[in-house]
Amino acid sequence: MFSRIASVDAAPATTTRPSGASLFSLAPATTSSGAAAGGTGGGGGLFGGGNTTASATTQPAQGTGMFKSLGSAPPLGNGLGNLFGGSSSNATSQPAATGSSSFGNTLGANTQQPSQQTGSSLFGGGGAAAPSQSTNSLFASNNNTNAQAQPNANASVFGTHVLPSQQSLQVPLIERVYDPNMPTAQPSYFQALLDKGNKRMVDDNNGLPQLQYGLQDIQRKVRNVGQGGPSAGLGRGGAAANTRSQYVLAASGVNVGESLRDIGTLMDMTSTARAQQAAAPEIPDYSAMSGVKDFLGEYHRNGFQDMIDTRLQQAQEDFNKMVDEQLHMQPVDWQRYRNRIDVHFGLRKPDENGEDAADGGAVEMGSFGRSRRSRMHGSSAFGLPNATRSVIGTPGPNGMRQSTFNDVAEKLPGEGLRPAPEDRTQRVKQDKYSGKVKDLNVARIQESVYPVMTRFVEVEAEPSNEDTSMLVNAYKALIHITGEDASKENVSEPGVVKERQYAQSYMDDSHASRRQGTMRKGIIDGSRKFLESQFYAQLQVTVARSPREANIGGVPTSVAEVKGYVRVRAARKELGPDVEILQEINGDYCWAVIFYMLRAGLYERAAQYLNENAAAFKQIDRKFTSYLRAYISSDEHRLTPDMQTAISNEYSARQRLAPENSIDPYRMMCYKIIGRCDLAHRSLDAITNDMMDWMWLQFALAREYDKREELAHEAFGLDDLRLSIKEIGERYFGPGSEIANAPTTFFFMQVLAGMFEKAVADLYPHNYVSATHFAIALDFYGLLRVSGDLNNDDLLSYTTRQQPQIAFGSLIGLYTRDFRTANATAAVDYLTLICLNADLTGDVGKAQKELCYQALIEVVLETREFAQLLGDVRSDGQRIKGAVEQRLKLIKLDNEREFLKHITLVAARTAEDQSRTTDAALLFHLAEDYDKVIQVVNDAVSVYLTTEIGEQPARLVPLKPRTQQQQHLQGVQPQDDRLSSLSLTTIDDPVELAFSMRGLYMSNDVYVTKIRGDNLEITNRLLTLASGRKNLELNKFAEVIDDVTTSNLLPAAAGGNLSAIRARAQAFDQMPAVLARTVGHVMLWTVVACSSQADKLRRAEFETGFQREAIARCVQTARDVVVFAGLVRYRLPGRVWEMLAVAGQEVGAY
Repeated sequence: MFSRIASVDAAPATTTRPSGASLFSLAPATTSSGAAAGGTGGGGGLFGGGNTTASATTQPAQGTGMFKSLGSAPPLGNGLGNLFGGSSSNATSQPAATGSSSFGNTLGANTQQPSQQTGSSLFGGGGAAAPSQSTNSLFASNNNTNAQAQPNANASVFGTHVLPSQQSLQVPLIERVYDPNMPTAQPSYFQALLDKGNKRMVDDNNGLPQLQYGLQDIQRKVRNVGQGGPSAGLGRGGAAANTRSQYVLAASGVNVGESLRDIGTLMDMTSTARAQQAAAPEIPDYSAMSGVKDFLGEYHRNGFQDMIDTRLQQAQEDFNKMVDEQLHMQPVDWQRYRNRIDVHFGLRKPDENGEDAADGGAVEMGSFGRSRRSRMHGSSAFGLPNATRSVIGTPGPNGMRQSTFNDVAEKLPGEGLRPAPEDRTQRVKQDKYSGKVKDLNVARIQESVYPVMTRFVEVEAEPSNEDTSMLVNAYKALIHITGEDASKENVSEPGVVKERQYAQSYMDDSHASRRQGTMRKGIIDGSRKFLESQFYAQLQVTVARSPREANIGGVPTSVAEVKGYVRVRAARKELGPDVEILQEINGDYCWAVIFYMLRAGLYERAAQYLNENAAAFKQIDRKFTSYLRAYISSDEHRLTPDMQTAISNEYSARQRLAPENSIDPYRMMCYKIIGRCDLAHRSLDAITNDMMDWMWLQFALAREYDKREELAHEAFGLDDLRLSIKEIGERYFGPGSEIANAPTTFFFMQVLAGMFEKAVADLYPHNYVSATHFAIALDFYGLLRVSGDLNNDDLLSYTTRQQPQIAFGSLIGLYTRDFRTANATAAVDYLTLICLNADLTGDVGKAQKELCYQALIEVVLETREFAQLLGDVRSDGQRIKGAVEQRLKLIKLDNEREFLKHITLVAARTAEDQSRTTDAALLFHLAEDYDKVIQVVNDAVSVYLTTEIGEQPARLVPLKPRTQQQQHLQGVQPQDDRLSSLSLTTIDDPVELAFSMRGLYMSNDVYVTKIRGDNLEITNRLLTLASGRKNLELNKFAEVIDDVTTSNLLPAAAGGNLSAIRARAQAFDQMPAVLARTVGHVMLWTVVACSSQADKLRRAEFETGFQREAIARCVQTARDVVVFAGLVRYRLPGRVWEMLAVAGQEVGAY
């Protein structure tokens, strides 16, 4: 529309007055080549060609605009292009420029013919490529008309004689619009042109070209022109541009408003006609049918197709409804997200009511592409109602396990994969841990003491291919920290460490609280005592291995053992680089003996040693005895302020003034330990030591303090110690560490410092089995902070106060992947431990309980160990408790019965959907939905009856029998074998299962009252038909006829009464589905049995009247069945009808 339009004729270049495609005015003069013969060129502006060129023959150029072709005005009689096509003529003697319409194609001149004038319609484009003139119309093909010596033609949009005056030939359109002397254009009549176009379409209907524009395109383009669309937008320069556009349209003879109304009316008429045509039901044409058979066949096909179309339309409507519900019906609650952000950053305290309400709204809110129908059978009060990911995870293929923790996957090789426990030693270790966990749950149910740390360390101490010494040490350190005593058995005994005893103190977020201070002090003292006891045990082993060097003699007291240990180290030259500077008393290195007594925790024995050698020590150091006594007498090993100042001054003076290598290093170390001197340098200088000695020194110097009272140079507590261990871990125990057994060594150091969450998270990538059980032991005593954010994918996360926390529920659930398929009961034992954290306050405790319930539901559905986990039924209907029910006390339920019913119903529906009949029957029975049990059994028998004669019916998949080991945890032993195996659901025959369940329910009125009578009646009729099928296989044809007659499914006893047969056929639609699906097969059995029985009677040796009557009854029964089949023919499978027709013909039914 706005591009430059130039002719493409190949001709010598001529200098002309150039014409450009300017928007409103002429373009500057250019030199054009390739012009048409005569050397003219044309340009089109937005609303009209206002462009002229001068050629050698002085012929005026012709330009075309959007609505009108403007150029030189020859006399009337020129060819005009109308809206829907018109004839155009060829000019053989007049060279002219080509013009283009608003929506048409570019026109070009033929290089072998003289230039000719073309006229174009509004929506078509014409091209001059032959001596004849070609004009495109909307609905007509090109008409070529030859005319000699025709003058130039102007093409109008809607008019036929809209011509400018001769004075305006070289005047631009925009300037000519404002000329008051310009003659007015004649108006055009849109309706007349429309009628002419329609008539042309009817007259010339052969070889019509394809439509270039539809009515919608026409409407849109005209609207753009008339109301300021894209075409008018380029020329819009304000109010003046809009005014000019109105003038130009008026000068072209176009009434835009009226034209739009006409086009809109035409569109409405067309749309209404199409809608009526689409809405009109299609009536099948049955006129070509040759008979009733063809009519019924066509009717059946049409009905089937209508049914399919209806189903597809209903499915599409359901999908659209679901999408609309997900996207529009539930808006996002942004305020809830703002509140969560504020709580996360500590800007506001969690509001239990508000947060609960907000979270509840979030749970109910769906998301696009995820339907609620696929989420654990809808919302529930137990478990996570709309859980989007599994709690227990899924086993990986090819013996691999993929970690779902993001922070753990980054530390694992092979894209987050770790080998499955294929190693025998690993499996044995897991089995032993599983036994310990089971014993733990038994003790919890019986409310007895269970030393979990002591029992777990026994498993880690077992011989293995890996060095587990540090893991054993970690457990022993935890025993000292918690104060666990394996010798105590009753909870009432003093000093017993109970379940979750340290939870409140450890979870206290207030660093300055008394409970937190006591907890930190307990960690420091416990770790120090462990290191001291471990060293003393090592000291005794060393002395026992070297009795000659030790030379203890007499009674081996602790003082004698320490003296012997010093002698052994001296013999091995392990006391230090310079033994000559060590002071001696009675042949023993006195300061070394005192140091190792302190190292072994023998504080009283050290004081005793000083008293025994008091005279000698008065000459060496008379004040040290008082320092040591004050140190021992204080519970916190604190000196009085005066003594603290004195010992610090003395230590500093000796270190500063004494000559180098002249002071006994053990003496200086004793001063450092007792007086906590020079805390900036916490190392064993000039003393042979190892990691354990260094760790003991840190805990010997660490002490909990109040920042308001402690001096800065004396401040060294547990937090400072943790910071030091963190720096050591980053420096020496990183991924590329060359230290042997680095992961477990650093884990041990973290446990000593009370960094329990970080220790478990760092050990998990290397040894997930040990890490999981360390987490269990810590959580049992309340020494593990667990995460309450169930959507977090990291194992280790942090609270708003930067406290580390572990995703304990996911940790336990994922660990059961290794064995829950083989040992579902052990998996339940582990999953119940998630509810250890149910005592936490706030949303965290609730979230842990919900996580535990969801995990139990998932493990039941995944393993399908329903009899083992949910319970079993004995032959007398008595219920046997399952593993979940036995542990209800451990999962802290408010309504145990409702939870069991819920989890059982969820599993039952899943089993029913997967066609596991025995599973579904057992589960619905356990859920006390006895009517549903009968329905499931009836459906299984119905499927059994529809199996072809001679084929093996599908057998049921029996459940796994219970074993003697799967008894309840209270220790009650089974009284008979019925408690250790299934009695009702170990069968694989659906008929036998139906007999058993019917006998069980009919024997007890409690069951009968909860079952609908029609369901039991259906069961009786199906069992009767099953008996008939079995008799047919045994060739007992008379019994088959009797069974079919007894079932009252077919009119076998109608005796030719058509009214009874019709009544039975009319009642076929109300027949239950489980019975209706068997009708076709029962018909076939009946006819075959009648035919076979009649043949058998005919072959009898003697013919009697009774035989003739029996044969007649068989034939009549077969006829009645065939008549009944004809009445319900179109509701039977086609193959059954064919076989029935053949069998009926053989028996003589027709």
